[in-house]
Amino acid sequence: MQSDRIREAVALVTSQDDRFVSPIPLPDDHVIDYVEGEIGLKLTEDYRYLVKNAGNIVLTKELLYFRSDIKGRCNIVPSVAGARRAGVPIEWLPICRDNDDYYCLLPDGSVELWSHDNMFEQRWPDLAEWVVDSFINGN
Repeated sequence: MQSDRIREAVALVTSQDDRFVSPIPLPDDHVIDYVEGEIGLKLTEDYRYLVKNAGNIVLTKELLYFRSDIKGRCNIVPSVAGARRAGVPIEWLPICRDNDDYYCLLPDGSVELWSHDNMFEQRWPDLAEWVVDSFINGN
């Protein structure tokens, strides 16, 4: 079950007046299960809740999209493969791309910015805090 913190963060993101909603539809459980199988990682309940309820909203950041194919530059399946080729640890889940850098959900539930050239370092204690800080505060 998802946490109260992620439900509050999603409610905050979806209530923003300046949000852009992508035409890519929100994923259902079948699409999420497909993505899990393709990337080889089990997704947390908080992350599943986020992508099912706000995965198509763009503010200062844009989540990698869930699709049942490998089309699109922000599609999570090819993005994860590209991130791994670039050096992102296999147990880290890229959830957002910023040029050649990736915001990754770690096995302990924290989020860390993986910088391709080690120029940036950022870490958030959980997904909800990253959502608010990145999408709302623009960090």
